[in-house]
Amino acid sequence: MRAPVLVCALLLSFLPCTAAQAPFSLSMTFIGDIMAHDVNYRMRDYHDIYRGVEQTFLADDLTVANLELPVDPTRPESGYPYFNGNGAYLRAAADAGINVLSAANNHAFDGGVEGIFQTLRSFSALRASLGRPIAFSGIRGNPHGSFYPDSLTVRGVRVGFLAATQFLNEPDAGRYVQVVDYSDETAAQEFLDFVGRISPQFDILIISYHGDREYSTQTPSLKRRFFHQLLDAGASIVFSHHPHVVQGYEVVRVRGTDRLIMYSMGNFISGMTWRLDPKDPSNDWAATGEAYMLCVQVQCAGGCTVSRVEPVPIANYKNERGEMVVARMEDLAKGAIALPAVWKSFYAERLLRMQRFLAAFAK
Repeated sequence: MRAPVLVCALLLSFLPCTAAQAPFSLSMTFIGDIMAHDVNYRMRDYHDIYRGVEQTFLADDLTVANLELPVDPTRPESGYPYFNGNGAYLRAAADAGINVLSAANNHAFDGGVEGIFQTLRSFSALRASLGRPIAFSGIRGNPHGSFYPDSLTVRGVRVGFLAATQFLNEPDAGRYVQVVDYSDETAAQEFLDFVGRISPQFDILIISYHGDREYSTQTPSLKRRFFHQLLDAGASIVFSHHPHVVQGYEVVRVRGTDRLIMYSMGNFISGMTWRLDPKDPSNDWAATGEAYMLCVQVQCAGGCTVSRVEPVPIANYKNERGEMVVARMEDLAKGAIALPAVWKSFYAERLLRMQRFLAAFAK
């Protein structure tokens, strides 16, 4: 049974996420795929991607995203179909406050074994240069090791983060990327059993899962069932992505605590809507350039429970230099960001569509 989800009144406006102040209380923000097409790499400063929303990430305790590309600085940057990023692209995300990253997705093995090793080195170098905690999960350098959750202790709360993907574009036989296909009963049950064994070690266990069909706004019943099983096994939050468009979210009561499922968080940043026509707001492709940040409050006292969930619609848009960046849809629709009238009208219509979509989850 769905527990109440707190959304801003009538979805007419969206309040900013707020940081938790009390010990054993965490504020978290979840966003979707951080992608990098060729147009994204041509930016003057990657930090500009985040300037419209980073105040949220810098104010909360944890910001969680899916990094959908290897980061191998020994190879050139590349977009679709074989992605590769650089250290500056990764660093810009961290500087904006993103401190929990999934590395398990269908593009994780685009660079082969060397791409895995270089991505691990890039994460290690980032940690060392930041001088503050950052968590990532989903890949490993030792094919005989374990895919174990990364962990952080924040405000006295032990947080575990474990990432898996349903499939890879370039299979690696399960050596370096954690692959769990929920349609494979044996693999799914083994993963559920593992979650059950490790969950007592954490106050909050976040499972990141990359899978489903691209561009589908409908959640398959088998995926829905698997995500509910993850909560039953001990996960506190299931954070999912891959369709490149948003699906819904759900708060579920499990053994006296409220837990959270995000069925698909869509794209946070990409180049997919680079050629979008602002005169056609009904174009389905527009959905690949918009999503929502999900702001989540968790209270921990005798067990952790999700106490507040608030979606904040966001969209990709071209800044004054023609670079793809992110902002709140309300800022784009209502003139807080200077845009040509045709684009302002476009985002106003897209905001209404997103509000109608989100209204279904406020019931």
